[in-house]
Amino acid sequence: MSKPLSAIDCIGPAFTQTKNQLFAPFQFKRWLRLAVVCMLTGEFAGSGGTGGGNFSIPTTHSRGGKSFIDFPHGDWSKILSWLPWIVGGIVLLFLLLFVFMYVASVYRFVLFDAVLNNRCELKGSWSRWEPRGRSYFYWNVVFMVISFLVFGLIVGVPVVIAWQMGLFHHANDHVLALILGGVALFFSFMAFALVGALIGLFTKDFCVPIMAMEEMGVLAAWRRLIPMLKAEKMAFTGYVLMKIVLAIGSAIIVGMATLLILIVLLIPLGIAGVAIFFLGKAMGLTLSVATICILVVVGGILFLALFYLLALLSTPSMVFFQSYVLHFIGSRYPAVGSVLFPRPPEALLPPPENPSPPALDPPPALEPSVG
Repeated sequence: MSKPLSAIDCIGPAFTQTKNQLFAPFQFKRWLRLAVVCMLTGEFAGSGGTGGGNFSIPTTHSRGGKSFIDFPHGDWSKILSWLPWIVGGIVLLFLLLFVFMYVASVYRFVLFDAVLNNRCELKGSWSRWEPRGRSYFYWNVVFMVISFLVFGLIVGVPVVIAWQMGLFHHANDHVLALILGGVALFFSFMAFALVGALIGLFTKDFCVPIMAMEEMGVLAAWRRLIPMLKAEKMAFTGYVLMKIVLAIGSAIIVGMATLLILIVLLIPLGIAGVAIFFLGKAMGLTLSVATICILVVVGGILFLALFYLLALLSTPSMVFFQSYVLHFIGSRYPAVGSVLFPRPPEALLPPPENPSPPALDPPPALEPSVG
């Protein structure tokens, strides 16, 4: 590749590679394996959105007209009896989160290898990519901790200072200060979120290929990446903007397909749920530890099945975006470019060692001179 590809130039080759790997010819088993990779890496189109809705604390009014939280009316003795289970559930939730982060970090390299080399091997891939995935996992954990600390400094410290100054106790007397402080806090948070998102994106998209090809850690990969970023600031800026546009379009398409499938599945699942409810009621079943465990297991199976179905729908999007990343970085990073853009066979032939000189034409015959 003689010239680096722009963010727009990478779209066409990425579509072509996605079509060749998934549809030419269509390989159902390969699609199923890639869906597993999609599920384990969390590469779902449109899955990064946050849930909406309003959150409010339930309050009531006492006879004196003051509002307070309803919690004091609860039976705290019953809540304290469940406290070990609550703490255990929270700890288990965090453990599951870290396990998923570790698996996703390893399978990030499996995805890279699957798209770059047009293969998807799940059996031997873990032992091959686990060292690199472990380094990437450590980076994610440290980056997450630092992000929480910085967030606390940016948001928490100004809020605590404003609280100690009494701005919230007499808000009507400090409207201008609260508005200006809120605006400054908002822009500070947005800048922090933007920087964090860019670091996470560049690590995932560009450092992972460098780590995979050269078997190095995240920090060493960043040392390789920073000169590229400095040399082509506008190219990488265009990459980020174009990827946002493509992600929005992909989220809309996959989201519409997911909605249609959920609507189709809602009818039989609803009928099955009603039938199970009345069947259990006729059998005299009540909510007990056994029935709750059965419901949890069945619900977990249905959730995993739905999760895998969403992964199947998002597999083309996952392959396209990974191919888009590879074409952009491959035109700038020779280790990836040599695999993605192989040289033609004639260019690989070595030149002859002792090339024979070209044959010279015989000199023209001399005509006899006259006189």
